[in-house]
Amino acid sequence: MSLRKTMDVEQRDAVIGQALESAEGRVALAQAMIEPIKTSLEYQGVGRKLVMVDELPQGALARYERDIAVKSYVLAKRGSVPDQHVEAEELIVPTFEIAAYPQIRMSEIKARRFYIVDRAQVRAKDAIMRQEDSEVFTTISNAVPAANTVICTGALSPDNLNLAMVFIEERELVAAKLVMHPRQYKDIRNWGVEFFDQATQRDVLMTGLYGHLWTADIHVSTMVPEGSVYVLAPGEFVGAMPVRQDVTIVPADDPQRLRLGWVIFEEIGIAVINDYACARLVIV
Repeated sequence: MSLRKTMDVEQRDAVIGQALESAEGRVALAQAMIEPIKTSLEYQGVGRKLVMVDELPQGALARYERDIAVKSYVLAKRGSVPDQHVEAEELIVPTFEIAAYPQIRMSEIKARRFYIVDRAQVRAKDAIMRQEDSEVFTTISNAVPAANTVICTGALSPDNLNLAMVFIEERELVAAKLVMHPRQYKDIRNWGVEFFDQATQRDVLMTGLYGHLWTADIHVSTMVPEGSVYVLAPGEFVGAMPVRQDVTIVPADDPQRLRLGWVIFEEIGIAVINDYACARLVIV
């Protein structure tokens, strides 16, 4: 794994201390500390903030009660169209795997470029979060009732957003999440900071939370289809993400190609159980 994970503190201190005793060692240590130029922020997944995350005990079924008055949507496998359920009193949500396979050349490790191990794993987790969010938004998009969809022309406006929130509130729920593409968040910024509470830069970097408007948190993600804004109730009223296996890293080297590698994977399920808790604006 990473240098920090393969060495305890005492071992790492000993290696660093030995390196500092010679000019060659100090040069090698300096090279090991060089970070790559980052071309973008690390992606902050928002999908898990939109539904209830359910850590499953070993052997337990992902079983959820539902109201027969609502429609529910279950993603049977990654990349599929969500299945609609209208009659069952309970749902059993299947789980599926999402994986990434980062690899690096062994020669990079020999060159003491230790940071690239961490970066490879971070970028792989980034890829998994993007896949996860893509599937969450696919399920939510299919679940939004046609009656809860607002079509608006041009820029996003407060009146249209207010109308979409009413669809949630008239079901005796709270409109708690607004999720949109950066181009739609641009329209909200044009309303002025006195109209909404903008989050701090730290909140944006660490959580993907961009601000607050009325009763709702604003989340921005490039995985949301451009031109769509989702309005959602709190996650426990929307649906569930059963987690059979959270993000796990397993060594998977390829010595024939002189590569160090890992399999980074998770096993999850995705279901929107209550379509009443979802609304959408479509900007054309």
